[in-house]
Amino acid sequence: METPTKIKLFAAIAVIAGPFLTYNGHLEKERLAKLEKEGVTVDGMIEGGESRRSGKRSRSYNFDVTFTPQGGAPVTKTFKVTSSFFSSRTNDTSVTDPLVKVRYLAANAQDSAIIVDGSDDDALMFTVGIGAFAVGLITLIVMFMRKG
Repeated sequence: METPTKIKLFAAIAVIAGPFLTYNGHLEKERLAKLEKEGVTVDGMIEGGESRRSGKRSRSYNFDVTFTPQGGAPVTKTFKVTSSFFSSRTNDTSVTDPLVKVRYLAANAQDSAIIVDGSDDDALMFTVGIGAFAVGLITLIVMFMRKG
């Protein structure tokens, strides 16, 4: 495949994928805003964690945290966390700071819960999606204008 054809293909994919990324990022932003406004915050305890390679260059970081929603039974959930949060709570062999704050929506504690200032979210996808769409569209326009 020629280089201009590859560029057009990647630009077309960016134009198509950009709105999907933007939409998912928007939903995540709304979810986080609702948690900030209506969420209940309780103490949680890190029971374990792992750092795992999730690609050639990237890693994912997870903590298993147990927390008790107000008026409910204890819940254990695996949270995806940022690398900086993970490293601030662990050393090479164990968890060094097991106490965390967990925020959740009262109607759905298990699925809505996040670790305050630690959970890795997808709100950045909003900006990435807009950027991918814009770059892809501009690239396609420039390439078609050059051809004509």
